[in-house]
Amino acid sequence: MDRISSLPDGVIIHILSFLPLKRSAQTSVLSKRWRTLFAFSPTLDLLQYGNQMRRPRFLKFVERVLYVSGNSSMEKFTLRCIKGYRTKLWLRDVMNRGGLLDLDLRLGESNADLPCEIFTCKTLVELKLTEFCIKELPEDASLPALKKLFLKSVQFHSLPHVCAFAKLLSACPVLEELVFDDLRWDLWKWSRSLSSPSLRKLTIKHNEFGGVDMFNFGNITIDTPSVTHLDYEDLVPSSYQSINLNSLVEANLDLVVTVNHYWNSRLAQEGDNITSNPTGLFKGMRNVQIMNLLSQDSLEIFYLFRGAIPVFENLSHLSIITESTDCWSGLVYLLNHCPNLETLTIKGTLHYDRYDSVCRCVSGYSFLLSCPVKVVKITEYGGTADELIQLKHILEKLSRLELLEVSIRGTDDMKFQKAKDLLMLPRASSKCQIKVN
Repeated sequence: MDRISSLPDGVIIHILSFLPLKRSAQTSVLSKRWRTLFAFSPTLDLLQYGNQMRRPRFLKFVERVLYVSGNSSMEKFTLRCIKGYRTKLWLRDVMNRGGLLDLDLRLGESNADLPCEIFTCKTLVELKLTEFCIKELPEDASLPALKKLFLKSVQFHSLPHVCAFAKLLSACPVLEELVFDDLRWDLWKWSRSLSSPSLRKLTIKHNEFGGVDMFNFGNITIDTPSVTHLDYEDLVPSSYQSINLNSLVEANLDLVVTVNHYWNSRLAQEGDNITSNPTGLFKGMRNVQIMNLLSQDSLEIFYLFRGAIPVFENLSHLSIITESTDCWSGLVYLLNHCPNLETLTIKGTLHYDRYDSVCRCVSGYSFLLSCPVKVVKITEYGGTADELIQLKHILEKLSRLELLEVSIRGTDDMKFQKAKDLLMLPRASSKCQIKVN
């Protein structure tokens, strides 16, 4: 007898739980004892792999797994397939066994019905729903243990006087992380209010802007006083009625304003009919400590709405993503509202004007004279003559700078010469050291 077969069933089942279900099921041919062990794994990932397992065969496989496992509880259940006439029964069966901690569903149809038991599960800690349209929740909706909620391509449609989305959040008293992926809340019918006192991490991602009409979208309220981490990639609405992000530590922003209520493929400019207004968001984020601007659009917003920038008293780290042709008008105004900024990271190349070298947008870098920054990091320094001129201005203006860290592109010989040029630049701060990578 082999050593594995001599192990107790519980140990073998635990070992099989580390394998994809399709692989663990193949062990059922080893002997009569192994025939059903795979089905008792505490983790069941039922995934329809394209043509590898055609739909009728896959449905029979699911039926078999759930039948042979009887009433045994499971900790994690994943089901990804095209909706079948028995999928709702399968889900109800799994939920009624008790003890479920993690549920991941994708049934391939937005109108697929979800059993009420999902929204009344007392043990569920993590819930991931993909491509569903949720029209209503049961009256007794309650997810008292849910800490993570992932919604991908999910829409909410409210009944009169009842907001299904608001009801879902209120049913999750200990929710810590909420993720929207491929969010299209311009298509929702909802109260336009996101409220959760327990939430600590919020992710909002809208992947495609083409064809999105924000004309009737209105304003948004976000009341999440405990959120410390915000990832926000979306079109900016016409206004933010109320924003409570008082505990915010880090914000990663990729925001785009609309022109005439639609996304404009080019960068919005003064003179355009800008129909977005981030003022409320700026004010709600005023306590942020780390801000990462992930696009030129996000940086330009601070120029377009420069009169609405609050003082970011707690902001100590700021990073921007930029290219040599991207103007820094937004950075000029933003830095003037960061009295305690310590680190500025420039992810990309330094900005310069191809004709005048120093672009008018930075006004000779005079805005850096009062800047408190101690560390500047540049991730893609090419070492051109124009870039060297920009660094010369930066070093001559930042009187409190202690470290300039530069990552140089090119061959080793080129890096050596560019580093030598850098080290020869005059510096306003006697404490400033230059580190070359």
